[in-house]
Amino acid sequence: MASLLTNDEKAWLLAHPTLNVGMDSEYAPYEWVNKNGDYVGMAVDYLHLLEKKLGIHFKIAKGKSWSEVVELAKKGEIDVLTSIVQTPERLQYFLFSEPYRDTQTMIVDNGEGKFIGNLEHLSGRSVAVEKGYFTQELLKTKYPNIKIVLANTILEALTSVMERKADAYVGDMSAINYAIKNNGLAKLRISGQTEFSSQHRFAFSKNNPMLATIMTKAMASISAEESDAIFNRWIGMRIEQGIQAKTLLKYSVGLACLFILFGYWYYRLHCEIKHRQAAEMREHHRNTVLEMIAKMLPLSKILESIVQNVEEQNPKMLCSILLLDSEGKFFSQVIAPRLPTFYNEAIQGVSIGLGVGSCGSAAYLKKRVIAENIDTHVYWQPYKEIALRAGLQSCWSEPILSSSGDILGTFAIYHTCPQTPITTDIAIIEQSANLASIAIEKSISAIKLKESEELYRRLTEEVTDVIWKVDRDLKITYISPADEKFRGYRADEVIGHHVFEMFAPESIKIISEKIKQRFEAQQKGMRTEEFVTYEIQHRCKDGKLIWGEIISKPEYNASGEIIGFHGITREITERKAMQDRVQQLAFYDSLTKLPNRILLSERLSYMLAEMKRIQKYSALFFLDLDNFKSLNDTYGHSIGDLLLCQVAQRLQKCVREMDTVARFGGDEFVVILNTLHEDNQVSVEQAHRIAEKILQSLSALYVLNVSHDKSQEKLVEHKCTASIGVLVFKSAEKTPDDLLKQADAAMYKAKEAGKNKISFYEAPF
Repeated sequence: MASLLTNDEKAWLLAHPTLNVGMDSEYAPYEWVNKNGDYVGMAVDYLHLLEKKLGIHFKIAKGKSWSEVVELAKKGEIDVLTSIVQTPERLQYFLFSEPYRDTQTMIVDNGEGKFIGNLEHLSGRSVAVEKGYFTQELLKTKYPNIKIVLANTILEALTSVMERKADAYVGDMSAINYAIKNNGLAKLRISGQTEFSSQHRFAFSKNNPMLATIMTKAMASISAEESDAIFNRWIGMRIEQGIQAKTLLKYSVGLACLFILFGYWYYRLHCEIKHRQAAEMREHHRNTVLEMIAKMLPLSKILESIVQNVEEQNPKMLCSILLLDSEGKFFSQVIAPRLPTFYNEAIQGVSIGLGVGSCGSAAYLKKRVIAENIDTHVYWQPYKEIALRAGLQSCWSEPILSSSGDILGTFAIYHTCPQTPITTDIAIIEQSANLASIAIEKSISAIKLKESEELYRRLTEEVTDVIWKVDRDLKITYISPADEKFRGYRADEVIGHHVFEMFAPESIKIISEKIKQRFEAQQKGMRTEEFVTYEIQHRCKDGKLIWGEIISKPEYNASGEIIGFHGITREITERKAMQDRVQQLAFYDSLTKLPNRILLSERLSYMLAEMKRIQKYSALFFLDLDNFKSLNDTYGHSIGDLLLCQVAQRLQKCVREMDTVARFGGDEFVVILNTLHEDNQVSVEQAHRIAEKILQSLSALYVLNVSHDKSQEKLVEHKCTASIGVLVFKSAEKTPDDLLKQADAAMYKAKEAGKNKISFYEAPF
């Protein structure tokens, strides 16, 4: 490990032998406090491994909630955060490591009614999430119609679902599985999945990039075997539950009765154990399939796993999944490993319709079809010969529907004798069809995405402008090769990353505001089809910033919801620099860099408009230097220019950032004091204090270098005062020119009073 670190990094570790770590005390199996008060879990094992590799000690901040340690980390009081998920908001405060564990984010309900499927089906309903977790931020941003119920821990959140205080819970799949098994919540079920991925990372303050670099290298040095060992240790845990019976018999009521009671107890215990084992097997199978979906394994492999797992748990059942063609008219694919080949070949290519067996009818009707006896059922009359030849005598078929209600295929259970389904059979067929629906939709989305990316690639390889595409989460799904010339990054270094990683902090604020405006318009029913153009700074691979013009347009789904953005980017660094130079020449004095008369007039006009709204007094100072001409006459205009620049600097230090200092011309300056006070007298006093401060600053001795040759450098000392005319005013029907004339008149009174004076404007009666 030491060979991977630079000398600076090694020195930093020696100077920081102990690092403060913030963890979540209620986030099993990743990290939690056990009954002995010790932190344990997957993240803790990673910390122990990193301690050995780096030769440092991690000190865990105990007694703090997750939201508290995140706030402490934002302030720099915590060096490392564990098991944290990267979000746009958190990127403002932290640097993140690569994820050490990537888990799907799932939906849990109370086990009753239909499966939820995805987050869109929870619109208007309540969802429990842990306070301060990434799910709270993502649901609030992307699903504002979902009512969020905040909980302190995952157990509290799941209990609220069990007690019907919330309709569902959204969270990490592994944490859900662990919490349900350890807390007697077996009635809860995983009822769908989200598009979010729970990528567990380490996070570090943006003020400590050295630590982030060291930890990133240390994480990269952890081998796959070491990582798998940690994962299997915690995710592979099983909590053994047993039922202990303590039978205390004080009196014997007969040996026969004892055997009867014991036999009855044993029968009930056997049934209970069998029921729990079956429930655990179903849960394990469901989680296995969902993990396969999350890993984007081939669709045929996932569907075959669904079929085989049902058959393994129920040996008397024979199962099949039939997929429809893209137009939903006929069965294009058959997944049924245990059904006879001739039967599968006969089904493939059959058009759906009423009376086309159980599956064809279920697909046509979009509802379950139960044929207890194929020989007598009306839907099976045209096909019963081939079914009976295959040894099949009953068939229960469930339609596989997409989240939008479109038919995708069917899941069917066959028996070799007439059979009527019971409640558990219905649960099996519903769950299997639901899992198949999730897998098929995920596969369709992946295929469409791949086709779209291929089209973009063919169209954009030779274009000089950067063409890009992002999804709803602002993750880059495509970027053209031109980005390598633009910013120095290859496409494989960018795709999959958040788009905010491309921009400077100020640019991120601009983009966030644009996106917020679009989503607000969408919620109000306004569909913004037009392209939006804005100019922002981009980060290059070599660290420099360049300007780019982005032209962006949203993408919508069939429901009118924004599902991503696409557009083009072109470099405008030279154009931007030219615009800045033109603006500088047009609105700023070339000598002092202060606003000139044009910009002064604009700011006065803006201030007059604002004063009508805020109803506070403002002040206008007109300044003229008293003995400036003598300096010019003695040493020339170049020395006079040096004094004018120093005057400009002193004036700026005497006022607030919100105020304006402008050069009016020659040795005349104007100061605007914005929004003083509602009361006239208080405003006059404030203006007088600032004017005195300016007089004192400008009257201080000036030291000017009058030589052009450093070897013959000559310094000249000069005293220069100023006369100041002050106008305190409120909103009125006046123009900027009127205000300047009144302040100028007050300044001449100060000159007449002996110079180096302050004179307030008094309106004539």
